[in-house]
Formats: sequence, structure tokens, C-alpha cells
Amino acid sequence: MNELEIRPQKLFNEYLEISRKDVERFFSKKELFVEVSCPACKSNRTQFAFEKYTFSYRICEECLTLFVSPRPTEEMIEDFYRESASSRFWAERFFPETAEARRLKIFRPRAILVSELVSRFRVPEPISLVDVGAGFGIFLEEIKRTGYFSEVLAIEPSIDLAKCCRSKGFRVIEKSVENIEDNELQVSVACSFEVLEHLFDPERFIKSMKRLLKTGGLIIFTTLTISGLDLLVLWEHSKSISPPHHINFLSVEGLRRLIDRCGLEEVEISTPGQLDVDILCNTMREMPDLKVPRFIDYIVKNRGPETFNQLQAFLQANNLSSHARVIARKVILEL
Repeated sequence: MNELEIRPQKLFNEYLEISRKDVERFFSKKELFVEVSCPACKSNRTQFAFEKYTFSYRICEECLTLFVSPRPTEEMIEDFYRESASSRFWAERFFPETAEARRLKIFRPRAILVSELVSRFRVPEPISLVDVGAGFGIFLEEIKRTGYFSEVLAIEPSIDLAKCCRSKGFRVIEKSVENIEDNELQVSVACSFEVLEHLFDPERFIKSMKRLLKTGGLIIFTTLTISGLDLLVLWEHSKSISPPHHINFLSVEGLRRLIDRCGLEEVEISTPGQLDVDILCNTMREMPDLKVPRFIDYIVKNRGPETFNQLQAFLQANNLSSHARVIARKVILEL
């Protein structure tokens, strides 16, 4: 997989430009923003990192998580995702135009992997799965094809996306996971992919997912992590650091602290990302005057695919890619 297959440059740049314009419409009243502590470890020991599109990013001195503070209120964020031009562009243009590439490169391999993980780590039977933030339902289609799960369903608060999932034959709970009541749903596996970086309160989200699980069940989620090579090198120039959409970049250490604070047992935290080196190469071609560390500059400009592949494999093996995967279990707490 390469970046341009799932994130075509022209289309993605158009999306980012629309997002920048959305900032003026939805987030001009900075006096309404609220200060927050680190979303990973709750520390208030932070330093200013940089400003991007008028949003201030801070670094946690305890766990090195990068996050926006002060940030829009939860209501402001909900209004933005419901009404913004960039959200419409993503739903009507960006995702449909990249959907099949993403199916083949992301969703199908992910469904196979989730099935293997659930088999390896064992969960309560009958084995049911919910996708939190199911979107267009492509992952649900692919996970159903594995034949491994007795039930596959969606949590999707968007009216249009919920309708899309229903049209594909899936049961849908049409509200946010935070608003699901105790015992309304009990499943063996709760999944969420590329959602955490968007949220006002990641801890509340993970605790809400935990409530969906049977004892012994698994949470599996992916997110961007600031511990990864391309984000650390590109920093404010990274297209992935794109407010108002992406406001949380938990470090690997921060993810570990978050899981512990949510009362979950860590099963595995890994960074299986495939795109760090490719993203660096593409960004440096697009921004030839960008200053990067000499080591990175040398590798990108003087080495080829074999070195790139070996470097990416090193990042994956040492939790240094910017794409993180977390597996955690709901356990019975000892009294």
C-alpha cells in the first residue's frame, strides 16, 4: 500500500483547504474554547508546541502526547461534523472516490486480521462484534465475509451513514456510543478505527466502549500516534495534523496510560503502519524547501525501495510508526 492509493494528493489537498475554510465558520469564537488536560494521562504539565489554522497544540510533559488545548466544546465539534463543508466533502467526494482502494488495501486486510486476533486471544461466545463509528459499512461487509462472527452490527450517529449501513443489511444503533445505556448492548468485540484523534474526550469514549463488552471481551481500536516517524519529522507540516478534524495524537506511552485509567487490561499495543516513509517522500517532493533532519533527507534522496522497506519494518517492530493499534480486554476487577 502507498499513500496516494488511499489519499490522492489533489483530492486530499482540496479536502484540507475546505477544512481550513470551515475553521473560520465554525470556530471563530475562541472565547468559547475550553482548556483541557492531557487526554491520555490527565497531566496539566504541558508546553506549547505550535499553532496550526489558529488551533494551539500542546505537548504533555508526562507522556509526550500532542493535543489541542484550548479546544472547541463538545457541542461545537458535533455541530461541525454535522454541518461542515469538509464533512460533506469527505462523505460525498473523498470517501466514495477512494472506497474501493480502501476496501482492498485497508478494510479487507483489517477484517481478516481482526478475525485472527479474536481467535488468538479468545473472547466470550457466541462471538459478536460492533463497529463504533461504522461509516459506510465497508468494514462490516468485510468482517461478515469472514464468517467468524455470529452477529455483526454498527454504532453510527450520522443519519445518512446509519441509513447506508442499514441498506447493506446490518443492525444499526443510531446514536453515539457515549449515549448508549448500560446493558443496551453486550458484545464480545468492540472495534473503532481512526476515531480517537477526532474526539473531545477520548477517555469517555473508551469507557463507553468498555460498557458494551461482555466480561473477557476485547476492544480493538486504531488511531494516529505522535510517537511515529512521519509525524515527529513533519510536525506542524504534517497533513495528518489537520485541525479541526484531528485534535488528539496520543503517544504510545499515553495510549498505555489511557487504557490503564479506563480499567482495561492491555493485551497488545503496536504500530503496524505502512506509510511513514512513503508520506515523508511524498511530502518532501511536494514541499522541496521543507527542512528535515539530515539523516532523513539523506535516506529519502539517496536510497531506494529496499532501504525504505527495511526502515518501515523497523518502525513497525519498535512501535515507531504513526499508525497505532490497541487491543485491550475487559476483566473482572478483584475486590
